[in-house]
Amino acid sequence: MSRALSGQPANEQPPAPPVLPEGPWVTLTSASNTAFAGPWGVSFTANLTPDKETGLGKWSERNFIDTIRTGRHLGRGREILPPMPIGVYRQMTDNDLASIFAYLQTLPPISNKVPEPLPPASAAAH
Repeated sequence: MSRALSGQPANEQPPAPPVLPEGPWVTLTSASNTAFAGPWGVSFTANLTPDKETGLGKWSERNFIDTIRTGRHLGRGREILPPMPIGVYRQMTDNDLASIFAYLQTLPPISNKVPEPLPPASAAAH
């Protein structure tokens, strides 16, 4: 629990994901539940703690709300990938999202630089 919501541990690089099986299975999840592989490549859970260098510490409430509304990092960057259920959070009011952001700001900051997502070609090359 001391690392709750700090994302994929920077020092724990998972091995290359196995090849996705044929059929309806489209996602594989690491045992830590912090790395996900699918048709989009490999994505890692984000550091949601208020650490200023590796988490949400420099974000404003507006940045957070824009990220959820657009499905893009800081409202304009790269696409937010699984496992973030962005479609569910988009249904929330700005007040609800502001409350979530306020809660996240109360967490102890944890320095943890989460790996960048790997595109499908890179994931297959591992």
